[in-house]
Amino acid sequence: METIKLEKTEIIDVIDSEADTESPSLSEDSESSYDHLKQTGFQICTEDYAGHFKFDFFLDGTEIPKKHWMYSPTLNKVFIDMDRVLPIQFQWQFDHMKLVGIKNVRIRALPIFTNPEFQQLSIKRCPVHSMQDKISDSKRIKHLLWCEQSDAIYEEDLNSQRYSVVVNVHNSSPCSYSTVYNVLYRFMCKSSCNLSLNRRPIYVIFTLETLQGQVLGRKKLGVKICSCPRRDMLREEDFEKNIVAGMTMIKKRTLPDNDNSILKKILKSNNENNQNAIYELPAFPIPGKRLYLSTLELLHSHILGSAVREDRIIDSHPTISMFAELISQIKSEINNHVDDNNTDSNTDLTEIKRNQML
Repeated sequence: METIKLEKTEIIDVIDSEADTESPSLSEDSESSYDHLKQTGFQICTEDYAGHFKFDFFLDGTEIPKKHWMYSPTLNKVFIDMDRVLPIQFQWQFDHMKLVGIKNVRIRALPIFTNPEFQQLSIKRCPVHSMQDKISDSKRIKHLLWCEQSDAIYEEDLNSQRYSVVVNVHNSSPCSYSTVYNVLYRFMCKSSCNLSLNRRPIYVIFTLETLQGQVLGRKKLGVKICSCPRRDMLREEDFEKNIVAGMTMIKKRTLPDNDNSILKKILKSNNENNQNAIYELPAFPIPGKRLYLSTLELLHSHILGSAVREDRIIDSHPTISMFAELISQIKSEINNHVDDNNTDSNTDLTEIKRNQML
């Protein structure tokens, strides 16, 4: 796959009233705004940067079935089913700093992990979905993010191994005040795929660039690829509201530095009518080790099945692991007890045979 080689000196083509093309003379402050960042390198800038051209994007779901994808303005995050079209409208302006227009711009979309500890890792499709997609173009088979534009360029940085898709902007009048450009994307793997995203949250970083890779604007969008977009969106929005409500009430009180009891009580009260509330089973005796084992196995199976159905493996992992360890421990004790009994029986049988021979 092709990669973009960035040059140290880059020229922005503009059009004004005095000449057909020229290179604008920018101030030192302006030059610092155009950081020559390699957008597919190991270190990725995730801060939104509207730039002099006020780069931004919009999502319009009025003509799309709501069950396929949902957008949360509160979280700035899209919840979308796999292999569904996501229409994004990009917008920028050309009249700032006496620049009437820039020719030959393009839009890059780069998926990265949200958490800083994972951001140096590349993101690609899991082997299962890659193998199932036998008729796909070989250049995009490993890419998580696909574009419906026919001349989209699928790039792989050979150093960082990051995958990104680039679209050239067509039919954009250089002399227009504002430009709106529509791009259709698809996500070709799920957030729950173990050999890919592994339930780790991601951003898609959109950058408006010149052909030389000069960054004119940058915006990020949170994404979760899931089977139930509406359910997952409402759940995350509700969780965010609980956190905000708890922190707001904390600020109104004077707390010791290490006292988290009030915060815990607030979060608990906010979750009382929530499906995510935590409940404790009352202590009750179970007669017999084998009945105790079957009870643990039943609870383990039920909690694991519920976590898989509701896509909550990460949240339920500590409880699931605890039951698995207890089950393993009890089974080991039962097996050891059986082995000891078998050993005693064999010893007694050997002793009887010896006495008969005598």
